[in-house]
Amino acid sequence: MPEPLRDIFIKNLKFYRKQKNLSQEKLSYAIDMSMNYINQLENKNSFPPPEVIDKMASVLEIRPAQLFDENASPQNIASTDRERFIADIVKQLHEAVKEDLSNGVTAALGKIFK
Repeated sequence: MPEPLRDIFIKNLKFYRKQKNLSQEKLSYAIDMSMNYINQLENKNSFPPPEVIDKMASVLEIRPAQLFDENASPQNIASTDRERFIADIVKQLHEAVKEDLSNGVTAALGKIFK
């Protein structure tokens, strides 16, 4: 079952807020809302209108859609980055081994067929 959109939003909001070293209070002030506004959001007591989402994204220096992206949560970012890193390493190793084998076989054949 897919994760509810509100939960995705809250996880991402917390993640990006902490990435910017902003307390709930500081983010609330930065978007010109009451002191406990972000706390209310993060505790599922409220949900922001689009205009406030735009303000939060601007302060957090992200695209508004990132707050709703299930792949933007910290766990998924780490997993995606790890998978991409592993795939890149495997590709590089494959190419290096392929080149080494090709060079080795060519050198060996050169010695055999002098």
